[in-house]
Amino acid sequence: MAHIAPFRAHRFDPTIVGDLTPIVTQPYDKIGPALQDEYYARSPYNIARIIKSKEQIGKPTTDYSEAGRLFRKWLSDGIIRPDPEPGVYPYYQFFKAEGREHTRKGFVALVALEEGQVRAHERTLAGPKADRLRLLQQIEANDELIFMLFSDAEHRAVEIMDHAIADMSPIIEVKDDFGERHRVWRIAQPEIYDELTDLLADRELLIADGHHRFETALNFKRQCAEKGWKPVGVETFTHRMMALFPMEDPGLVILPTHRLIHSVKNFDGPRLVDRLAQWFHVEALRTHEELFTRMDRAREDHVFGLRAIRTKDACYLLRLKDLRIMNEMASASLSKESRALDVVILHTLILDKLLGIDAKALEAETNCLYGRDRHKALDRVGDGTVQAAFLLNPTRVEQVCTVAQQGERMPQKSTDFYPKLLTGLLMMKMEIQKP
Repeated sequence: MAHIAPFRAHRFDPTIVGDLTPIVTQPYDKIGPALQDEYYARSPYNIARIIKSKEQIGKPTTDYSEAGRLFRKWLSDGIIRPDPEPGVYPYYQFFKAEGREHTRKGFVALVALEEGQVRAHERTLAGPKADRLRLLQQIEANDELIFMLFSDAEHRAVEIMDHAIADMSPIIEVKDDFGERHRVWRIAQPEIYDELTDLLADRELLIADGHHRFETALNFKRQCAEKGWKPVGVETFTHRMMALFPMEDPGLVILPTHRLIHSVKNFDGPRLVDRLAQWFHVEALRTHEELFTRMDRAREDHVFGLRAIRTKDACYLLRLKDLRIMNEMASASLSKESRALDVVILHTLILDKLLGIDAKALEAETNCLYGRDRHKALDRVGDGTVQAAFLLNPTRVEQVCTVAQQGERMPQKSTDFYPKLLTGLLMMKMEIQKP
């Protein structure tokens, strides 16, 4: 069951920081060193200074003490201020993907943290969870959103929100790094958020994006209880700020995350192509554009794209010969639905069986990088680092839901919901009674 609550969001004061576009960022896991430097240069108030803090010598932080100090200063100086009264926050995203205009509609509220209440669909890694826990211990606040899905086939949530904000101006309006527009409103009328609360009371939540953040919130809650800390109200460690979106929303777009292979000992591109023929129909193609077109036309046919070093052809289309191959090659513990996922087929038959990249190597990122742009993924092959690039078609929303409902988890980076929820729009500062 989903127990949601309104809250007083903490927000940057535009009279001090100005336009919020230079303030907000992509989620922390999308911020590499170059983008981190760019964010720092945009504004002295950019939220990356908290979520991707650097120590004075310019290296990535290990304890986030500087982030904690800066966050507390921004609070005391009024740079970040709480809203005067609780509310829920409709969050609409207007964007272009796959050649079409889309709108994705959801809202931000607090959700009570309860074991077994939320279903996850992706595996998590120990390193990112430890990193986020160190930050949370310093700032005692929710600095980023968790992207949640709930079922609403009758589209009641969107009807409620559209009606509530019909005559209201957004309190936040920004563009992200890709030019997509993000708007946030605040609904303070109790009768409106009571409707949303009642609607979600019997709904199960599914994590779309933010698995590490969710598990970190649970870990912090346990730590607080062990220390004898007491929650004060709902704006505390027993709740988590989340963005909730109907899974039937036509604006719910998932992009694929492609695999870039590197540092495989004795890698041999031509031999790999020959070995793939035991499980796949392998077709050589002359251009990348032809590959993209063929993959787009066969989204449910278990097809993959490949470019590898020292092969004579520009690229290859791989089509699985028979899905029953996975009954023999995949783990017996996996359901037939998980075995039919393209990402599981790729990891099992190609990465593991042919290249020796097992689950431990994937977790350590020893031999695999990830990329969203398929043009850039193919172009990186032979750059001195990348030995091969495997392209995937996107995972479908119904596949995500089916796997999660069975209590299974996909490999990491199986889904890429686009656009990302921005960091720096809203925050929740925890109220805690400490002995």
